[in-house]
Amino acid sequence: MKKIITVISATMICLGTYAQTRPEIILTGTITGNLKGHNKMYLYSRTYNDSAMIENGRYTFHIPFKEPVFLMLLPEYILAERQMYSPFGILMDKPVTYTVTSDVSKGLSASVVKGSEATELLQAYGKEKAAAWKTISEKLKQEFGPAWLQETDPRYAAFEEKQKQLQEQHLVPLLQKLVKAHPNSYATVFSLGEAKGMMTIEQQERLYADLSSGMKQTKEAKEFHEFSQGLRNSAVGRKVSNFTLPDEKDQSLSFASFKGKYVLIDFWASWCSPCRQSFPHMREVFKQYQDKNFEIYSISIDKSKEAWLKAVAEENNPWKQALDNINIAGSGFAITGVPTTYLISPEGEILLKEVGFNPDGSGAIEKKLTELFGGSVKTAEKTSPEKGKVTDAVPMVPMQ
Repeated sequence: MKKIITVISATMICLGTYAQTRPEIILTGTITGNLKGHNKMYLYSRTYNDSAMIENGRYTFHIPFKEPVFLMLLPEYILAERQMYSPFGILMDKPVTYTVTSDVSKGLSASVVKGSEATELLQAYGKEKAAAWKTISEKLKQEFGPAWLQETDPRYAAFEEKQKQLQEQHLVPLLQKLVKAHPNSYATVFSLGEAKGMMTIEQQERLYADLSSGMKQTKEAKEFHEFSQGLRNSAVGRKVSNFTLPDEKDQSLSFASFKGKYVLIDFWASWCSPCRQSFPHMREVFKQYQDKNFEIYSISIDKSKEAWLKAVAEENNPWKQALDNINIAGSGFAITGVPTTYLISPEGEILLKEVGFNPDGSGAIEKKLTELFGGSVKTAEKTSPEKGKVTDAVPMVPMQ
């Protein structure tokens, strides 16, 4: 009996030691001001949800550390009082203690975050970006009146071009400076995704080249490098290289299996509302052309397999499904937001690309299908966007 007790005691000691040494992020916050009795703080991302009570102006979160995370804080009072909310995220790259100091009267965006070097560097970089965006908005106002124009405005193309020029002038140098000054910081690789929409392929490749050898090995840096390759691979006229992804039954699905057919590749995610709004109309498209050498192939960018499988079951779409577990969205197609669709020829050549969702059938890809196969597609009743209005794609963000 003594031997058994000794073994059990030793086991408990080992378990206790493991629990004490298991890496953990501690996030502590102090918030001052009138919360109006709404004493809860939420911490979330697309795949993470937690909450903590605010007691005497303080709250604490304990987060198991597996890899760097970027999580958003949201006070309950903002929801309860229906106040405007700009997402406030915190980069936590190490299992250390992070502190957040906030004042209700100044807004969550004015909070001060302390913790790792990367966390504080990202916050400082964020302030520089905010100042640059303020300058960009003021210049756009001077030329166009409002800082933002609707896509239906006849000046929209000129507005978009001017905005791009201003981004190149005020935002690109900030990111280039960050990489040059801090090539070995996780804050740097975390910020690389911003280059995708405003830098050339060559500029993106130079950013990657300037990273330290250690940072080049991070998941974010590898995916950024793959994206620059994806820009080349996804150009209209290029042939799609074969790739294989798992379907909802964990069976391998090769893109080569679609050879000889026109294929509409649909990049989507379970959390993407416009994606799921597009499905009723896509089902009508599939119904119209399924007997005419045409296939739809939906590829999810979900990080959560469970969320993807749940959405697949709910939508019950009658075409092939796969989960992107090798970043083909980046390396093969340079996807920056969902929904994004590509039309591929029977020979595997990229014919067209479309970003966003147009529910009335006037999109470039659907016009091309009508040209190829004839007929017209019935407009689905369940699509919620207004007729003729294109729904923008939801941007992809790091660490969903």
